[in-house]
Amino acid sequence: MSFFDAFPKLPPSPEPRRERRRPWHQRDHVLPASVPGDALVVRTEAAAVWVGALRAYPNGFAFILRAVRREAPGGGARQGRPFPDPWPDPFRSADRNTGLRLGIQYADGRRAATGEGIGRSLVAPAGPEDIWMLEGGGSGNELTWQSEFWVSPLPPEGPVILVGVWPDAGASEQRAELDGTAIRAAAARAVELWPEDEYVDDRPGYTFGTLVVGGPDEDDDPVAE
Repeated sequence: MSFFDAFPKLPPSPEPRRERRRPWHQRDHVLPASVPGDALVVRTEAAAVWVGALRAYPNGFAFILRAVRREAPGGGARQGRPFPDPWPDPFRSADRNTGLRLGIQYADGRRAATGEGIGRSLVAPAGPEDIWMLEGGGSGNELTWQSEFWVSPLPPEGPVILVGVWPDAGASEQRAELDGTAIRAAAARAVELWPEDEYVDDRPGYTFGTLVVGGPDEDDDPVAE
């Protein structure tokens, strides 16, 4: 008898549910093209949030977000454990209102923003042209955190405005820009390797998202200084 036979066995994994691929899904069959440029979205004496390593696809773009703070939360010492308590994800906060938030706005006024906490349920865009912004997960410690983001659809030509706020780190709302024209130009260089699968596996809980969708609002322009 095997050593592990004495322990209870886990139930089999449920069969993945197949759903038709949506226009905003990231394309696994495409090699992206690199986009020049990066942005320092938040910068204070004690914290910074950088966005860079942009890659363009035919239906959107991906980037790396790196959040850095000078001191651990509360001024405490950095924890050496691989799984510190509390978990240092900057998108979380004790009262769910003071963590890092990232917003994006296209030149035509469409906008989206992360919610509070990495574990929020995914919310699909209301229409095919609404912005979908998905965090694919991240890792780090009390001083640094790095996440991968996916944004769809492609922006129109013109500036892509990034808005960041991080109350936990003493950072009020700040803005930076990416070049939507350069992102679109790079997307034309992406390489489709083979025909796309019409369906994808839908496994709730296997991906993480922090999404709040919003459309153009003539009475509230977040880009205006």
